[in-house]
Amino acid sequence: MRKYNFHGRVARRKPFLSKTHRRARLEFAKSYIKKPPEFWNSVSFVDESKYNVNGSDGKQMVWRKPNSELEMKNLTPSVKHGGGSQMVWGCMSAVGVGNLHFIDGMMDKYMYLGILKRNLKQSAEKMGILPHYKLYQDNDPKHNAHICRL
Repeated sequence: MRKYNFHGRVARRKPFLSKTHRRARLEFAKSYIKKPPEFWNSVSFVDESKYNVNGSDGKQMVWRKPNSELEMKNLTPSVKHGGGSQMVWGCMSAVGVGNLHFIDGMMDKYMYLGILKRNLKQSAEKMGILPHYKLYQDNDPKHNAHICRL
């Protein structure tokens, strides 16, 4: 196989999308493609993300020669217990960024609602997109919970 330039690799992962899902996504994208800049200036995107204190918690790849695995350039420093991480919630729009909220513990729909109550209006004010703005978020179950619908 290598003779024909095939190499063993870890398969990439991606969410399964049926033809119906792909069609719906395309229609959604088409419905927004011609929106004027004024529309996008009033849209706020929100999401959570995890930040690691000491680099990635995934696999680190290096290109090296045989028997050189212990050379400094081929090593990734590590700390016990991974060094820790921090979850944050944030929002942004075409005209700026809003608050950054540090999340302690596991977030559920009640914690998410509290974050929205404390930060969303304040962030929209900070970005200058009040009084009418549109909120866009992903399909996380916490975001779609009945108590979190705005």
